Amino acid sequence: MHRSFLTLSMAGLLLTAAQPSHAADAAKPAAPAPLAKPGPKLPPPPKGLGLKDGDRVIFIGDSITHQCLYTQYVENFYYTRYPNLHVHFRNAGVGGDRAQDALDRFDDDIASFKPTVATVLLGMNDGSYRDFDQATFDTYKRDMTTLLDKLDALKVRVFLAGPTMFDHHAAELRIAANPNGKARNPENYNAVLAYYGKWAQEVARIRGYGFVDMYGPLNSLTTAQRKADKDFTFMPDAVHPQANRQFVMAYSVIEAFDEPNAVWGITASAAPAGDGWKIMTTPGSTVTANGGELGKSLTFTLQPRCLPWAVPVDAQLGATLTHAGHHKGNEAFYISGLNPGRYDLIGNGKLIGTWDSIALSKRVEIEEDPDSPTFQQAQQVIALNKQRNDEAVHPMRDLYGKRKGELRKAKAADGDMKAFEKWWSEQKPKEAELMKKADEIEAQIYKTNHPTAVKFEIKAAPAPPAKPKAPAKPAAKVPEKKAA
Repeated sequence: MHRSFLTLSMAGLLLTAAQPSHAADAAKPAAPAPLAKPGPKLPPPPKGLGLKDGDRVIFIGDSITHQCLYTQYVENFYYTRYPNLHVHFRNAGVGGDRAQDALDRFDDDIASFKPTVATVLLGMNDGSYRDFDQATFDTYKRDMTTLLDKLDALKVRVFLAGPTMFDHHAAELRIAANPNGKARNPENYNAVLAYYGKWAQEVARIRGYGFVDMYGPLNSLTTAQRKADKDFTFMPDAVHPQANRQFVMAYSVIEAFDEPNAVWGITASAAPAGDGWKIMTTPGSTVTANGGELGKSLTFTLQPRCLPWAVPVDAQLGATLTHAGHHKGNEAFYISGLNPGRYDLIGNGKLIGTWDSIALSKRVEIEEDPDSPTFQQAQQVIALNKQRNDEAVHPMRDLYGKRKGELRKAKAADGDMKAFEKWWSEQKPKEAELMKKADEIEAQIYKTNHPTAVKFEIKAAPAPPAKPKAPAKPAAKVPEKKAA
């Protein structure tokens, strides 16, 4: 706006200088240049997700969403973090989808769920797997704009995600291994996806949406891992992420949702006047002191407010690379006042680990320890959610994949929709059956995810067994010298 004003003003001055001067005109003040109209007032950026009881979260996307992995890991976070909120989730991803395909199933698959929060991850297929083409991008831009307008009409809180990466090196490896196969390596496609993602980020800013950066972390972590392994990849087929990469994507979603990291923390120190231990915990959790001898041992019962964000075994690398346990599942102890030595931390009678007094006074975290009672309970929750996704959610996405195929056939047959509508009406009982199964397993999750109390003990670790002494070696025999 300032640049326009300055340019117009300078142009006026130059024009005036070029005209003959007249005293009467010189006495008149110059008319100010017109100011540019102010742009639309942008909504404030969103602050955290702030889910409420009964909120409904939908994940809109293509085959990467259809895989039911990053979506499942995000669900796991909320199932374990907010046990008192009944939040409902729907995966609305279909393999091969472009923005237009999401529009084609909008009423049945998206609006019918009555979402309150939506994430949108599209673009991988919209770029048509070729170098940048303006007409192709314009189609994506038009269809995405229509999709977002329809979500706005539903008053949904939207988080727009840029598309994920295309791994050209993985594509090269596949082609080298099977030159006659179907592997493709479109020139500059990873750069094309970067462009699509930055467009999405700007749209999110203008519309006041949240933005999920799926592209940056995946490229950065891939580059970092290739310093140790030049052929490392998160996606062997160059497009579809395995579980570890999908966890990185889930972490990006939780970061965009601005969720806090702390699950609970315990601080213990000597009480004033030597009256035993003073124990405190973070808000939402409660602690009851049971006993212990100052400087030597401590026993207390913790009622946690929630469980840690548990990670499936096949996604452990993704959790390690993002430090997800520390950043988004933190369960920490700060125990000061123990005499020098090594101490066992025991939960519900089972050894969790052994640390020295210095480590315990600084910080000890147990959210990723498989022997922790809270970890074990969280694993029960995510096992149920895996069952929910494997037996109900993924089959539902397969059904919608078939729906897309039938719809395309109908459109190709001169737009006669009667056959499609008949087929889809016949699938409705199957859809209802899968939805019912998903709801039933979700009900089990909400019975399992309430954290149970844990009795913790900290006591001196037994001394390690002494190493057996090695038998004494016989003295070496010195050969006798022969007389000359």
